[in-house]
Amino acid sequence: MGSHLLFFFLFLVFVPPGKPDLASDKAALLALRSAVGGRSHLWNLTQTAPCSWPGVVCEDNRVVVLRLPGVGLSGKIPSGTIGNLTQLRTLSLRLNALTGEIPADLASCIGLRNLYLQGNLFSGEIPGVLFSLHDLVRLNLAGNNFSGVISPAFNNLSRLGTLYLEGNQLSGSIPELKLSNLKQFNVSYNQLNGSIPSGFRAMPSNAFEGNSLCGGPLVACPGDGTSTNISIRKEGEKKKKKLSGGAIAGIVIGSVIGVLLILVILFILCRKKSSRKTRSIDIATVKQLEVEIPSEKPPIAEGGNGGLSNGSLSNVVPIAATAMAATAKGEIKNNGSKKLVFFGNGARFFDLEHLLRASAEVLGKGTFGTAYKAVLEVGAIVAVKRLKEVTIPEKEFRDKIETIGAMDHENLVPLRAYYFSNEEKLLVYDYMAMGSLSALLHGIGVFFAV
Repeated sequence: MGSHLLFFFLFLVFVPPGKPDLASDKAALLALRSAVGGRSHLWNLTQTAPCSWPGVVCEDNRVVVLRLPGVGLSGKIPSGTIGNLTQLRTLSLRLNALTGEIPADLASCIGLRNLYLQGNLFSGEIPGVLFSLHDLVRLNLAGNNFSGVISPAFNNLSRLGTLYLEGNQLSGSIPELKLSNLKQFNVSYNQLNGSIPSGFRAMPSNAFEGNSLCGGPLVACPGDGTSTNISIRKEGEKKKKKLSGGAIAGIVIGSVIGVLLILVILFILCRKKSSRKTRSIDIATVKQLEVEIPSEKPPIAEGGNGGLSNGSLSNVVPIAATAMAATAKGEIKNNGSKKLVFFGNGARFFDLEHLLRASAEVLGKGTFGTAYKAVLEVGAIVAVKRLKEVTIPEKEFRDKIETIGAMDHENLVPLRAYYFSNEEKLLVYDYMAMGSLSALLHGIGVFFAV
């Protein structure tokens, strides 16, 4: 009898306990359902295997995936539930109302790769049990109430590619994490401070906002600029010490050549500017003449300047005193055949002699000459434009002026006649008492010569 009892006890000691199987996984799921409830109550318990339950995926008769996102789970996860699902590779309990701490027996799930717990009410420090899950690739703890510091033990998770810790109450500084596979990282909206480690400076700035961090993609930390400037200055001083006599001579010669080049360029520009002043006018310049509309002497405007713009002139002078008359008379003596050339078939009740004997009132001075109001002896009034510095040949001048004279439009003042000689060129228009278009638009009431 004693020998039989001894054999029985030896059997109990040396025979190993039963291996975890689908039945043990089912028992763990039922314990979880009982603890946190939610829509896990929709599981059909009459089915022998849990592999057909919503959110449960099996492989080789073991539960490998458990996804219960946003199904109303609440309360604490007790030990002996998830920790007993030892073949679990993906666990997603996000967007529920789970509280307390992550159970320590999660360390039994050594093959866990994806852990999604964001959007719950977990609290306390980030548990050390997570740092033993060496196969973790994605870890999302965002939007909970985790506190304490970010542990350097995250370096144990060498395969980690995603680490989301935003929206918690983590404090302290970010440790230097040497995770070569880490591509997605976010610690925004915590209570972190200090400098961002160099390993994270390639991350976007929004991964760190909502903290008291500096450096990297955020603003530079106090003192960073000073130290940088000091190092740059020291390097510059070293380079200065290394400059040889030949290098200094080269710098001096290069500077002298540069100054000489600048002087030559300035000289050429000045020459071009001075030569531009004497350039003959082209057809576009001549066409500008057709927009002039002479006016009567303006009334005195408020301000005391008679309504005249800067550079304009309006006064009655004897015809003998005008430059127009003096020059034109000399031309007649030297070129007796020169006379006014009229346009159209209108009445020609005056000639050049009448024009030169008329009293002249200077209406304004423009870029290409002076405009006069000429009162003829017969009582008629015309506007005369005396051109200056117009150095084109007579044939070209005649062609351009005849083109203008042939224009017939209600908004253009007709050109009645012109006079051409080598030294004097005159244009005769109808006199318009209402002023120029510019004067009417701007309310100036005075003729402006272009």
